[in-house]
Amino acid sequence: MARLSDYEAIVGKGIIDDLRRLGEKAKGRTVQNINSTAVGGGVAEILSRIVPLLKELGVDARWDVIKGGEKFFEVTKKFHNSLHGRKENITPDMFKAFMENSELNLEQMDIYGDVVVVHDPQPIALIKKKSAGGKWVWRCHVDVSDPDRKIWGFLRDFINQYDAAIFSAPIFARKLKIRQFLIFPSIDPLSDKNK
Repeated sequence: MARLSDYEAIVGKGIIDDLRRLGEKAKGRTVQNINSTAVGGGVAEILSRIVPLLKELGVDARWDVIKGGEKFFEVTKKFHNSLHGRKENITPDMFKAFMENSELNLEQMDIYGDVVVVHDPQPIALIKKKSAGGKWVWRCHVDVSDPDRKIWGFLRDFINQYDAAIFSAPIFARKLKIRQFLIFPSIDPLSDKNK
């Protein structure tokens, strides 16, 4: 696994020193990342690289994964496609299945972060546990520049309960009641697939 010093040749010592100074300010705080899968997919790849680097900086970074059955992931795949603008037949039963699975995760998942970062729509309803954590951030890795209005409306009700949202491009940002930030896509030049 890459260490921060391994990136010095790529970004320069000054950037790494800046990161270490920022890490000092965040030392002792817990950042809880929550997503829908521990392997496969871009979010799992990102978290598998960034969590150890945050720990090296002194941040108590952790990563938890929600549970879901086949039906839940079929529904969230349709939600995902709809957020990309694809026409999907989303039925009331699908919303019900999504919420039933979300309720199970709400009962079973321990929320402990000073900062809770929820990645993408699958775990979005965990915001109902907001009182159990500190600041809540919804991280959208999905292109939502032309979302299905019904799906976006459903998700927006959850998103507006967060303290902030992070999108990957200005065109993906939506009209929300909360603060929004941009983190542009990037690659890890030290990961096996990018060498």
